[in-house]
Parts: sequence; C-alpha cells; structure tokens
Amino acid sequence: MKLIDHGNRVTVTDIDLYNDEETQELGRVVAHECVVFVDTDQKVDEKRLHDLQLQWGDPSRSFIQNAVVDGRLAGRHWRDIYLYLGYIAKPVKDLSDTMSRVSFERTENNRPTGLFSTGKLIWHCDQQAMMQKQRIIGLMSLYGSKNTQTTFMRTSDVYEDLNHEDRSMVDEITTVWEWGGRVYDRDPKDPVELESSRLASLPLDGIESPLVEYTATGRKGMRFPNYMFGHFKGMSKEDSLKFRDHLWSKMIDPKNNYVATKDWEDGQLIFMEQNITLHARPTDVKEGMKRTMVRNCTYVNKLFEGQDPIEYILMDGKKIPYDEFLDIIDKKKLHDYNNKENKADIWLKT
Repeated sequence: MKLIDHGNRVTVTDIDLYNDEETQELGRVVAHECVVFVDTDQKVDEKRLHDLQLQWGDPSRSFIQNAVVDGRLAGRHWRDIYLYLGYIAKPVKDLSDTMSRVSFERTENNRPTGLFSTGKLIWHCDQQAMMQKQRIIGLMSLYGSKNTQTTFMRTSDVYEDLNHEDRSMVDEITTVWEWGGRVYDRDPKDPVELESSRLASLPLDGIESPLVEYTATGRKGMRFPNYMFGHFKGMSKEDSLKFRDHLWSKMIDPKNNYVATKDWEDGQLIFMEQNITLHARPTDVKEGMKRTMVRNCTYVNKLFEGQDPIEYILMDGKKIPYDEFLDIIDKKKLHDYNNKENKADIWLKT
C-alpha cells in the first residue's frame, strides 16, 4: 500500500481491498489522515465495504434511529420515522442497518430508498452535533455518478494554521447547537426525510459539544458548526456568529487549499472521518437522476483502545445518558404529534 499526500487529503494506491491485513492498515491510515481517496482498478461490492469496515469498529448509527428500529421508541407518533427507515434500508437489508444508499431512487409507491434524495448538500458531517468517538464513513459510487462531485475539508489543517489568539479561543469554546437550518439546500420531497435527518443530527436544541475534537491517533481539529449553530457557550449570539464567520472565512478561502474535490466515476471509494472533517455535495441532484452511492459508517474501536462509543449527550454541562434522553425525546415527539394538524398523514397510509 502506498500513500500520496496532497496536503488536504491522502490517496492510497497499490492496495488489495480483499486482503484483511491490508484493509486493517487502511483503517489506521484513515483514522489519522481523515480524508482518504482509494485509487485502484479493483472494484468491491457493498458486502465487502461492509465487512472491511467492521474490521475497524462497531457499526455507527444515530442512537435515536436505533431506538426506533429496536422498538424502544414506538407508538403511532413514531410510525412515520419507522416506515422511512424501513424504506431506506431495503436496498441493503441483507448487510447492515447502518449501511444505506444515497440516491433519488423511489419505491413503486414513490417512497425514498436512499438518503439525501434531491438538491445540494451544504457542509456537514454525520450526526454533527452529537459528541462521539471517532467514526468513519465509507462512500462508494455505484452508478450514475459521472459528472457529479463531493467536496471535503479536514479541519485539523485549519486548526494548525490558526494564529495563537484564534487557537486559544478555539481551545476553550463549547458549541451550543440549534436547528436553524438543514443539511439540504432546499426541503426534500418528503417532510419525514427532513425530520429523520434532524433526529439523527440534532434531536433537541441546546445539545453541546467542545469545538475542539481529536482523532483516535490524537490529531486535533474542530467539530465545526457550519449549520445548526446556536451560539458559543458564554458568548452572545452576535459575538458567536462573528467569531464563527471569522473562522469560516479562513476555512473556505481558496488560497488556503483546505478543500478537496472528488469528481466521481462509478465504482470509486472514499473514506472520511466524522469528527474533524466536513463534506458537501455541490452537485444539484434533481428528480429522476440515477446518481447512487452507498455509505457505511463505523467506529474505529477495534483498531484503537479507548474508542468505544459513548452513550450520553451533553446539555447545560451535564451528561445525560441515552436512556434518559430517549424519554425526553419520546415525550416531545408525542406532544408534537398530538398537536399536529392532519395527523392522518398520507405518508402513513401508503
């Protein structure tokens, strides 16, 4: 296996993706380098992507989505989310509940079978507001990907280039998250798709996380709040936005070369970690487009000690265990359902 360092990403060549020893080493490389393009003529299928990432760590999915699938969150007020998760699991149901397609494809009754079905995606990462141990997404293009793009940013590069004053500020800051926007550049066709995205990313305003994050190898970067931003703890909204936008202007400035762009061809594979990176889809996926990717997300706890998933969220400086937090979300969802007009949604009847 050979590595080519491009400054904002690494390309891996000369690797056998069916050799477990080599793919375990690939996992260690991904954990540290954070954005890794795999350049090989060798093609792998979804099962192999699933299996090789399971060598790295346990499957990762929103704990709220897990609770819906497992029946911990149940009742008619959860049925829309349950059905949605069932639809998007169908194409990969024999592999893993944590693997999914990113596609416009629909079922015969016009339900989505993939995530992020239309539009552009703004800068984000998986479960962005949820403080967690290092996780990796494998993203592979299946078909219809030619002439489409994904962009990536490794915030460790940004952090290392900050001046002393900015870095000292970043080291001390806690982000308070708020649902002020969405990862989509426009509302998806199904409102349930948007709600599921919110539940995975930010189920309740006020969740906190340190701005600084680390990889399993100790690389330091930022869990940067490009969207879903409330404020920085202890700072006014105005001052928070001013400092965030100051950082963002550096991050997005072309002369700094922090952004890596992938021009896709079918069958290609990229790995990206989810704590100190961001990615975006500048391609505007329109209704009927065939562009279909597969994504799989796992931890790296089988490669590195101390990387087992955490099971709490942070609010008001307090650690709230998942079980306790699920009760809070269940009550909120039931309240919203009982106060929603047209409760007999057509989505639930089809």
